[in-house]
Amino acid sequence: MKRFRFWLALLLCAGLLPGIAGAALVVDEDSREHYTLPVDFSPGMPVDEKFFLAPMEYEDPTLRCTIETSVVNQVSVWVADIEIADASQLRTASADGFDSDGLAPADRMARRMNAVIAINGDYFSYKGREIVIRQGVQYLNHLSGRRDVLVIDEDGDFHGLLAPEAGEVGTEIDGKRIINAFAFGPLLVNNGRMREGGYSGAMSDDARAQRMAIAQTGHLKYRVICCGPLNGETKGAKGMTLEEFRAYIAGMPEVQTAYNLDGGDSTYLILNGRKVNYVENPFARDVADIIYFASAYPGN
Repeated sequence: MKRFRFWLALLLCAGLLPGIAGAALVVDEDSREHYTLPVDFSPGMPVDEKFFLAPMEYEDPTLRCTIETSVVNQVSVWVADIEIADASQLRTASADGFDSDGLAPADRMARRMNAVIAINGDYFSYKGREIVIRQGVQYLNHLSGRRDVLVIDEDGDFHGLLAPEAGEVGTEIDGKRIINAFAFGPLLVNNGRMREGGYSGAMSDDARAQRMAIAQTGHLKYRVICCGPLNGETKGAKGMTLEEFRAYIAGMPEVQTAYNLDGGDSTYLILNGRKVNYVENPFARDVADIIYFASAYPGN
């Protein structure tokens, strides 16, 4: 984050911080100035191509991300590390509103919201129960005590809840407003330790499948991990079992909380509006929602 502050100091000295709709200049408790986005369903600042340092690396004064690929046991793995300057840059969006069951291609949603980097969400609309809180609005709270829940508070911090029962989650956690809450799961890592068990009956636990997870690695630092077939591969292993995926992520350094999201043909890792994982997939399906990281830098 020091790099972000350096950028902002230069911009302030140069007088390049105009008032632009969608981003606001605020002063935090330490009197350091930074940009923030409104907590609503408006898009982030437009993506400026000049901030791409390489095909899989982006950095502006408010957001930095890199994507690395590797092969693990004949399975492709994509890992994106993201750092933001303000919690409001971690956002969610839906195909047609969170009170709708509409679907759309994830990359189209990402472009609509000016996402620098985006992933599929928890397919909130197919369950009809558990909990749905998006951008500070609660749409559903019918917890059943079956699924682990991931809560993201107003400071951008993750809270893993082990199969909460009805009435155990409200609109605040530890005195902070809940901005987003997801109910797919299970938790893979919680409080720095691998989560054992957890309901995942809809996740084809033992199948070698494409999978998606989101993790927190520090304050305003996040990691996205997904797996799938080798490039061009159409037969054989197509991903990891849930336990393989869990163990792989639990073995990563810095992961504090990691949560399993929708996978299979809904697995999307999108950079600058383009899918980068398993691009050959002929069965990629439309999804209900995305999680995305947006720039808060309005430019000159």
